[in-house]
Amino acid sequence: MAAVESPPYVLGRAPIQQMAYARFETKPPTPNGDTGAGYERWRSYEYRPETPGQEKEDVYVSHHRLLAVIACYPIEMPIEEVLEDLKGQDVHHNCPDVDGDRGIPWDNRHDGIEVLDHGEHSSITQAEMRAFAEDIRRERECSSAENATRCERCDTRDGPFGTADGFDGVRCLECAVREADGGPIDMGVGR
Repeated sequence: MAAVESPPYVLGRAPIQQMAYARFETKPPTPNGDTGAGYERWRSYEYRPETPGQEKEDVYVSHHRLLAVIACYPIEMPIEEVLEDLKGQDVHHNCPDVDGDRGIPWDNRHDGIEVLDHGEHSSITQAEMRAFAEDIRRERECSSAENATRCERCDTRDGPFGTADGFDGVRCLECAVREADGGPIDMGVGR
């Protein structure tokens, strides 16, 4: 059996460790529903001059911001000007969800991203979120309206429909009269 050498020891403070390369990863979802889940990013763990003390820190850059450098600016533009212009700007994924395979919000193809100022980007994404919420609300209403226009006793869709204190749910007129046992029937359902 070959002799195993002892690891080298360092007297005093250990040298700062850095990853030899950045890792490509997908941002995981957070428990509080924070945005950005699913977006690709580059991550490294490194010492930077502005980091307090001699500590290392995680450093992230979104993949779509790096792509914007080459996709949204002329190749002749000096990199310093590009980076200066990107400060305070957002990179928007301009991918309509009805356009075939471009229906994912983190589509990073060069024709699917654009640089916008933060206010404009916020108004676009908020409008999209409101539209998605409205679609979900409309689907729920349609689903509950469909259920409300079906008798829960005989399963008919032929109205009129009603409710009463004598039973839970919605009934067709015939079933409602039978189950209300002479009590009042509210016929305002399913109109």
